[in-house]
Amino acid sequence: MTAGDAELGFRWAAALFDGLARSGVRRVVASPGSRSTPLTLAALRRPDLKTHVVLDERSAGFFALGLAKAEKRPVVLIATSGSAVANWAPAVVEADMAKVPLILISADRPPELQNCGANQTMDQIGLFGRHVRAFHALPPPEGEDGWLSDFAARVVEQSRFPVAGPVHVNAPFREPLAPRDASPCSSGAKRPEVLHGRSTLDTPQLERVAALLRGRGVIFCGPEDLGEDFRDDVVALARRLNAPIVADILSGLRFDGRDDPRILAFPDWIARAAPRFDWALRFGPAPVGKAVHSWLRANAAAVQIVVAEDGRFADPDRIASHFLAADPAALCRALAAAPAPDDWLEALLARDRSARRNAEAVCAAGPLFEGGLLRALFQSPPDDATLFLANSLVIRAAEWFCGAAARRIACFGNRGLSGIDGNLSTACGLASARGRVVAVLGDLAFLHDVNALLLARELPLTIVVMDNGGGGIFDHLPQNALPEFERGWRTPQVFDVAALARSFGLDYRRVENGAEGVAAVAESLNAPGATLVHAVIDPRLSLSLCRTFFATSQENA
Repeated sequence: MTAGDAELGFRWAAALFDGLARSGVRRVVASPGSRSTPLTLAALRRPDLKTHVVLDERSAGFFALGLAKAEKRPVVLIATSGSAVANWAPAVVEADMAKVPLILISADRPPELQNCGANQTMDQIGLFGRHVRAFHALPPPEGEDGWLSDFAARVVEQSRFPVAGPVHVNAPFREPLAPRDASPCSSGAKRPEVLHGRSTLDTPQLERVAALLRGRGVIFCGPEDLGEDFRDDVVALARRLNAPIVADILSGLRFDGRDDPRILAFPDWIARAAPRFDWALRFGPAPVGKAVHSWLRANAAAVQIVVAEDGRFADPDRIASHFLAADPAALCRALAAAPAPDDWLEALLARDRSARRNAEAVCAAGPLFEGGLLRALFQSPPDDATLFLANSLVIRAAEWFCGAAARRIACFGNRGLSGIDGNLSTACGLASARGRVVAVLGDLAFLHDVNALLLARELPLTIVVMDNGGGGIFDHLPQNALPEFERGWRTPQVFDVAALARSFGLDYRRVENGAEGVAAVAESLNAPGATLVHAVIDPRLSLSLCRTFFATSQENA
C-alpha cells in the first residue's frame, strides 16, 4: 500500500461529507477509532459541520438521537469497524420505532480482510436488519469519487422520507488511513430540491368518515408531537365535535401554552373508570398509560379510527375499525361532523377536575415521592423549558400526576421502544442542541447510562435522579407478589450517586423534600455546566401515595 491510498480514502470520505453537508446535515457524532480515520477527519475539517467526539459508541448513538430529536434533521454517526458498530444497536432500534433520522456510517476492513481472522473484523453487512430504512455497502475507495456527493444526498432523503429513520452506510478503507495532505474539498455540485406532498382525503371519503363520528366521541393523541399545526387543528376539531382530547404527556398538547379544558389533564385516572364512548379518533403512537389502553379495549365495539400518514398504524390491541393514511393536521381541518352531546363532555371534564383535586391533595401531603416532585417541576419552570422524562416509573408518574398547565414546556422521551438504556445520553444530545434541559431519571436508568456523565459535565443540563432503591415500576405490577421479587425484578443497587457526580465534575445537590428539589432545579437553570439533583425516595411510601390517588378514581366513578 502507498501513501496515495490514504489520500484516495480521504478524498472519498470528503466527497461523501460534502454531499451530506450540502443536503442539510449540520451535526456529526464520531467515536475514536483507527479504521474510521478518513471519515472522522473529513467531518472535522468541514467548518459547516459541528462534530462531537463521544468515547462510548452506545452513548454516542443516543446522543445523536437526542440531537436529531431536538433539531428535527438527520445526524451522522461515525464508528470504527468491529464491535464498535454493534454498540449502536439500541439507539438504532429506538430511532427506527420513534422515526428519528440518523445516518450511520460504519468504517470496515476491505474485502480481502474479511472471513480470514483479521483483527477487529466482523460481518457488518445488513447488521441492523429491518431496523434501517436502507442499507448501502460502499466499495473500497478507487477511481472517481464525484458520484459520492449525489449518493449522500439520496441517503439524507432516505432518512427523512417517506418514514424518517436510520440509514446505514458501510464504508471499507484500506491502510494507510492517515493522509499527509487532507485539504477539505467541495464538489460545487447543486443539490436538487425535493418537495414532499401530503396525503389528503377527497370529499366522499371525508363524508364517509364524518358519518362515523356520531354520538359520544374521544380524540386520542399518543406520545409523539405531530407539530404545532396539528396541535392547533386538533384542538379546533375538538371544539367543533364537542369532544375531549386524551393527550399523552409527550404529545405536546398538555404543556404548549394553551388552556383549553377539552385537553384532559389526567386521562389515566379517568380511564380507570372506562367511560363508554361511541367513536374514537386516534393519532400518533400507542399511549403510555396502561389504563388508557384498557379504556380503548373496553370500547372495542366502538368505531375506532387510527390515523397515520406514513402507514405505521398504532393498533397493538387490534381493535381499530378503520385505518386512515392521511395527513393528521389536514384531516382535522377538513372534518366536519355533528357535535357530541353536552352532557358527555361535561361528565368527563368533571372527572378531570376531580382528578386534579385528588392529585393536588396527594402531592401536597408533604413526603417526597416521584409524582409529587414531577408535578412540582412541571408547575414551576419558566416558559419554553425543556424536560426529558426517562422510561419506566418516571414517565408514568408524570403521566399520572403532572396534569396540564397554560405554560410552554417541550417534553421529550424515548418511547419508540421504551428502554431504560441511553436515556441520559439522549438528554445530553437535547441539551447540546437546545440549551438547558432538565432530565429526570430513575436510579437504574441513571446507572445504566452512567458513561453519559462524560458528556454531561460541560452541557447546560440538570439531572434529577429519583432514587427509589431499584426498579420502582415493578412495585405497581403483578411481579411484586413473587417471593423472588426483590432479587429478580426490583434489583436494588449499591452505588454512591454523590461520588459519581463529583468524580465526573458535576455539581451535586441532595434533596429531602419537594420544595428543596424544585429550589435546586431552579438554581441549576442559571449554572454554567451540569448539576445533579439527588432525590432519595421511600418506595413503600411512594407506592402507598399512588394507590391512594388511584383509589379515588373508583370512588368518583
